[in-house]
Amino acid sequence: MNDPPLEANTGNMGTPERMMSGGPHLSRILIATVVALEIATACSAPSAPEITRDRAIEIARQQVSFQPDSIEADRTTSNGRAVWRVTLRGRLPGQPPGLFETAIVQIDRASGEVVSVART
Repeated sequence: MNDPPLEANTGNMGTPERMMSGGPHLSRILIATVVALEIATACSAPSAPEITRDRAIEIARQQVSFQPDSIEADRTTSNGRAVWRVTLRGRLPGQPPGLFETAIVQIDRASGEVVSVART
């Protein structure tokens, strides 16, 4: 029951033939990982700078004839386009207290172009 000691076969471990044969090796896995990370980074990077919230509000205020009492601005999308949705609420001069105006202005986040204006 005295088995001879096991010896590792290291004759061709570092040779190019050994590295290229068989299943995936560390170098192939590392290359694939680096490529995947590059793709992920490129996809998540912002494509263009966008106008600020304050600039969007300034543009939206130019679209209404009343003095807003409240203003909300949210980043969203409209038909696949990145926009600021700015909601302005207020009253026209001389308007009774029970009545008020609301305007929703959508502004392209990249260019600052007014996409739509809805008034109620």
